[in-house]
Amino acid sequence: MKSSSILLFSLLSFFISSQAWAAACCGGGIALPALISGDDRALLSTAYTYGETVVDSVDSSGVWRKWDEHQKTQTLRIEGSHIFHDRWQAGAAVPFMERRQLDEKSSGLGDVTATLGYEYLTDWDYHPYRPKGLGFVELVLPTGKSRAESEMGGLDSRGNGFWALGLGSVLSKTFSRWDALVSLEGHRSFKKNVDSSQLHGELRPGFGGSFGFGVGYSRFKWRLGGSILWSYEDPVNLRGNFNSDGTPERYATAVVSLAHDLSDEWGGVLSYADQTLFGNPVNTSLGRSVTLLFQRHFSR
Repeated sequence: MKSSSILLFSLLSFFISSQAWAAACCGGGIALPALISGDDRALLSTAYTYGETVVDSVDSSGVWRKWDEHQKTQTLRIEGSHIFHDRWQAGAAVPFMERRQLDEKSSGLGDVTATLGYEYLTDWDYHPYRPKGLGFVELVLPTGKSRAESEMGGLDSRGNGFWALGLGSVLSKTFSRWDALVSLEGHRSFKKNVDSSQLHGELRPGFGGSFGFGVGYSRFKWRLGGSILWSYEDPVNLRGNFNSDGTPERYATAVVSLAHDLSDEWGGVLSYADQTLFGNPVNTSLGRSVTLLFQRHFSR
C-alpha cells in the first residue's frame, strides 16, 4: 500500500472510529474530522456504526452502574473533504442516528459539522523524521437535540445541542510499513436557552478537548491499527427553574481497526471501539461499537 493511502486510512480509522460511540452525555463535544492527508484531491466516506451502552452511568465519583436493558444505537455518517487551493481543504459531516431501548426508539439528524483545514507542515521532501502537520478549524451546528432537552430520558438525544467552535492539529508519519499519528483538539461550546417539559432556563457549557495517538502496520493492501483518544468536557451550568453547576465529563475511547485497499479508488475500514478499557471516566455513559466504513478517494 502506498504511503499516502496508509496515512489516509490511519486518519479515517482513527477519527471516525473514535467517534463511533460518543459518550458525551452532558458537554459540548466536537467530532474530529476525516482530513485528507495523502495525495488525493477529495475523499467521500460513508460509515455505519452499531453501538450498545454497556455502562449506563458513571457518576461524578467514578462509580459505574449498569441497568438490565441497555440502549442501542445505529448511526449512518456521510462525510466529505475537498482540497480547494494548494494546501487548503474544506469538509462536512452529516450523521443520522437511531437510538433504541426496550420498545421505544427515536431517530433523526445528529449534529452537523463543517471543517476548514490547512497543511502547515508538508512532507514534500520525504524527510525521514519530520511528520506531516494538518491544522483544522471545525464548527458544530446543533442540529441534534441535547440530552438536557430530551423528553425521553436521553433516547431522543442525537447530539450535544450547542454551537461549538474547535481548533486542532494532526501530526502523521510513515516509517516503511509502520505509520503513526498524534491528534490534539480544543473547543468552546456556547450557551443556549432551553424550554422543555422539565427544564426552563439557560444552559452554559464551557471548554473541552481531546488528545489521542495511533499506530498502524501495513502489509500488501492491508493495514492493522490501534488508537486511543482521551476526551474531556467542562461542566454544563444550568440557570433557570432550578440551578446546577454540573460536573466535568471524562472518558477514553480505544479503537482497533483493519483497513483494506479494495482498488486504486476505493477502500474499506472495519473497526471496534471500546470505552471501558482505559482512563478514569466520570459523569458519562460507556459503550462499545463496531463501524464499517467505505471510502472513495479522487486523485489530483
